[in-house]
Amino acid sequence: MGKRVVVTGSKRGSQTAWLFLRLIFKLYGIRPLFVHEKSALPENFDALVISGGIDLCPKSYGKETPYPCNEARDTLELSLLERAFTNSLPVLGICRGMQLINAFFGGTLHPDINDLDLNYPHPRSPFPVNQISILPTTKLRAILQTASIKANALHHQAIETLGEGLRVNAIDRNGIIQGIEHEEAFIIGVQWHPEYLPYSSIQRRLFKSFINQISI
Repeated sequence: MGKRVVVTGSKRGSQTAWLFLRLIFKLYGIRPLFVHEKSALPENFDALVISGGIDLCPKSYGKETPYPCNEARDTLELSLLERAFTNSLPVLGICRGMQLINAFFGGTLHPDINDLDLNYPHPRSPFPVNQISILPTTKLRAILQTASIKANALHHQAIETLGEGLRVNAIDRNGIIQGIEHEEAFIIGVQWHPEYLPYSSIQRRLFKSFINQISI
């Protein structure tokens, strides 16, 4: 039986990300199962990718400031993440997915980066314009095999307090957290969108390492 990789998203708005993720996984002979807030939970799976998209609902990380969100998607992804963590399955969180991982472990978010006192303007671009430092002695550093990258930046929220059992593995010039990982489990979150950079061998290393974790 083939490896069953679940990729989450929104019923509306995730089609582009899903197309790119399908392309990436096809390179490794995997056909992912895409699920959204109206999908039934899959009975069994081997790995989980939580993709980008709409902001997390504030109550998912203990705040009350109202803004548009998708509570049903939050519920779906938190449930899948709980199952993955309980069963020691590999997890990759992309953008919103990284933020959801942080919330799952009790962390909080800044609702809007632009409210912070930044030394440099925060970029917002699908192109690799954001300079990111990959911290030493982290899983991500070992995977990417480089101390710095340039990546895209499509987020306006950021991690405020780190969840329990997590550590930072990447930051940008403003010190904004750009990557996290669990200290023990293979759970990695990145704030950028590596699926939109399939031509980069460095970015593909992240997906290859993730896939290699399945059924270890």
